[in-house]
Amino acid sequence: MRPISISEFKRFNNCRLRWYWSSAPPRGLGLAPRVSLPELSFGRAIHAALQIGYDEQIPFAEAYQRVADENQPPDTLLFREYRKKYYEQVGLGVDVLKHYQTWSEKHDPDYKFLATETKWDSIELPGTEATLSAIIDAVVERNDGLWLLDFKTTTSTTTTWTRQDPQATAYVYAARKLISPDVRGMIFRFLRKKVPGDWKSMILKDGSVTTRKSVAKETTLDTYLRAMGVAVVKDLVEKGLLDYDGEPTLDGYNAALSTLQHDPEFKMCFTFAKGIYREQLESFNKVPDQFIWEVTEYRTDKQIENYMRHFIVPTAKEILNVKWIGPTGLSSAYSHCARCPFKEPCRLAMEGADYRTLLKEEFELSPHYQEELEDEDSD
Repeated sequence: MRPISISEFKRFNNCRLRWYWSSAPPRGLGLAPRVSLPELSFGRAIHAALQIGYDEQIPFAEAYQRVADENQPPDTLLFREYRKKYYEQVGLGVDVLKHYQTWSEKHDPDYKFLATETKWDSIELPGTEATLSAIIDAVVERNDGLWLLDFKTTTSTTTTWTRQDPQATAYVYAARKLISPDVRGMIFRFLRKKVPGDWKSMILKDGSVTTRKSVAKETTLDTYLRAMGVAVVKDLVEKGLLDYDGEPTLDGYNAALSTLQHDPEFKMCFTFAKGIYREQLESFNKVPDQFIWEVTEYRTDKQIENYMRHFIVPTAKEILNVKWIGPTGLSSAYSHCARCPFKEPCRLAMEGADYRTLLKEEFELSPHYQEELEDEDSD
């Protein structure tokens, strides 16, 4: 029995050439870049940091910094430009997870984390010589039952694709067999590769708060309300309507906000300010959180049956008996080329040039598969 991961199913249908170069031996070559592109390593580092943070109960940003330090590129002339991009990504990753820390402290109390990084490869696929393998980020329980939780990093805020996502369907199929038939579905937790603007950036030079219609895409509601509070304190202090003996700066007004916000004058003016900025405040309710949000996907038995019959099992049979390898698969293949680590050797192969030398120099057996081979040798 050969284990096949759901990511391999996706690669096979998107581009059989990438599938062949990157998939587990002996079906493929099991290659990975000797040095990953920053944009490709970002998601993996976030996943690793989240696992460490939840398992060891340490701040997620601290866990991310640890992962980044352990995987930094060589300090050589060859990797100088790469190192610059890498550390830019590290800074972004730390900031993203600082925001996630605040977000999770509000939302995680509704969840009971039963397991993290759960791996299996023993679910047999009917009518094939293959099994389904998977690594689930977390198994959680909340008041409406058992769920799988999957973390995703994204640059987009459009995530409607989860409705037809085969990964969720296949994972729920496996989880109902291995964990419990009561597993309801998968919760996707998206982390956008962007950090909300801070409250200072919301305050204009004249002391008012920005009225940009796009503000809900630029920051969070809590941050916008903080900016409004500081602006109100600033205005009242400058008009002599509030007793204040601190520094006449935005930082000073912010520090005093927790005390001054109980003043009747402040409360009245803040309520009035909410009316002025009503359109912006309402915009936060019209759109989902633009930086961290969840999508819950329930899976019925019929959905799972259809995906297994028409996608998972047929694709597994093709993978085990592949007769053609090429650079294209389904119509969506080209949309993945920009982020593909094999785009240069692929281009050379299509031009009839020497792509093998590039594969040999720039790629190596993936550490993941190397570990598996070493484990097999020791058995």
